Amino acid sequence: MNKLTLALPILLVSAACDRSPVEPATLSPASTRSASLAGNSTVVVAEASVVRQLEDTPPTNNWVLYTRAGTPPTAGQFVIGPDAPPLGVGSFQSQLPLSTQKLTLFNYDHVGTALSSITGLSYATYKNTGGSFPFPSINIQIDINGGTLNPGEFRTLVFEPYVQPGFIDAVGMWESRDAYVGGAAKWWSTGSTPCPQSNPCTWNTIVATYPAATITGGFGINAGSGNMGLDGSVDALSIAYGGGSVTYDFEPFVTATSRESCKDGGWKTRTRADGSPFKNQGDCVSYVNNGH
Repeated sequence: MNKLTLALPILLVSAACDRSPVEPATLSPASTRSASLAGNSTVVVAEASVVRQLEDTPPTNNWVLYTRAGTPPTAGQFVIGPDAPPLGVGSFQSQLPLSTQKLTLFNYDHVGTALSSITGLSYATYKNTGGSFPFPSINIQIDINGGTLNPGEFRTLVFEPYVQPGFIDAVGMWESRDAYVGGAAKWWSTGSTPCPQSNPCTWNTIVATYPAATITGGFGINAGSGNMGLDGSVDALSIAYGGGSVTYDFEPFVTATSRESCKDGGWKTRTRADGSPFKNQGDCVSYVNNGH
């Protein structure tokens, strides 16, 4: 995967139950992205796509799996299943045995995108255990005034299924979650805001409150601290703006599908359909050509 070329500030990865994240200590100008996506695409994201880092560290890749100190690597994994995910054969699973543990899977490809240009947000969830444990949430880190991130302008927006009208507490089944609903989906925000965790408001209200807001950091999945026993999977994370969309398909491996995908070291991060690795580039090309 390509390394980040943006000068991003150090951002604290917000948790669903962490109400007061620290704002960036180092401020950098945020790039402005034209509000467009090229058509509707699906991108496979696997372990080989991400860099694992401790929270509160600058991203070194366009996909980063952040964990809090004391959170085991097995807390966040790309797995086969559970059951039949909406895309492919796998999903991203979050498991937090302790309330002090936390993880966030963030993508940085949408930095600079205006919130007002977003026309769709969604993902699918699967809860492996019953009880009152929440589902992993969607987090978006924003600059409420866009442009240069000044002190006091950093927020994390949080979408949690349980605060939505008609919430379905589905256990042992995949459930599609529309996090936009034409702007009517409910979100809450960190920081001084009219939309705190205790009183979520609609996406349209957030955009109206911060009309110049842009994405300034990560967009992705969060399993917040304070959720001992959380055990859930997500797949088909999607964002739409500018007439296009991108959907992220979480998989345990990335299958080689073309000769080009095997070249320039690509064979090292690709596998056969059964997940078995290649010995070298020639082995990868042979698989693409012959299917074995």
